[in-house]
Amino acid sequence: MVFGALRPVAMTLIVFAGALSAACTYRGDIDDPTTIKATWFSYLNGDDIRARCSESSGLRYRLIYNADYDEQLRSYEVIGDGAGGIEAATLISRVHGLGRLPGNRLSLSDPLAWARWTKSVTPLSAEQLDLLNAALEQSEAFGPAPKGLQLFSKETYWVSSLCRDGVFSFNAWRFPSGRYEAISFDELLFALDDTGIGIREPAAVPVGASARASVPRRQQSVDERGNFFNVKVGKNGLEDYLAF
Repeated sequence: MVFGALRPVAMTLIVFAGALSAACTYRGDIDDPTTIKATWFSYLNGDDIRARCSESSGLRYRLIYNADYDEQLRSYEVIGDGAGGIEAATLISRVHGLGRLPGNRLSLSDPLAWARWTKSVTPLSAEQLDLLNAALEQSEAFGPAPKGLQLFSKETYWVSSLCRDGVFSFNAWRFPSGRYEAISFDELLFALDDTGIGIREPAAVPVGASARASVPRRQQSVDERGNFFNVKVGKNGLEDYLAF
């Protein structure tokens, strides 16, 4: 399911309601350049974390920062070690998008290097994990999701998929909103991010931008081209999505 193929000269609207298509279910290996295109909605929905979440599965978090899908994506995965040692968890930070493409990413030995995530791995102490959990609690990440919230691919938003103590929690925050301004986990994650890629700041998208995105490509300006889709938040996950 490649987003770029979803927008021929004549607009095609595809709607998937309820559960995401099994053929597009994320099963791992997000670092493979083909995986992000084929299973992005499932990855965004935390399907793999949801399916494995149990009292014995341990702590597993995924927080995704969408700062215009075509410009910058940041993914933060926290995996608890379950041993109660000094290093309580591991943080895997990833960045994808146009804003992280220095010239040295071009490689004859790996022609797809430009399409891969830039990644860093950082051990988290018990104290750092406690701070993250407190920030998530303060941001209401473990509370009810804002059912009905629409998230457009060109917007800035956070989405979280969290498994803690055998309970799966999904949540989302869209910019601009009071709820978005109240989150506190973002600064903590950005500070722990060792990818070396600058943060793309939140930017408001003009009202009606998602509607303009459905106009056939031949009628659009260069700035309006790209990957366009909306996702809708349900009770505890994505309810459906529309890709143009």
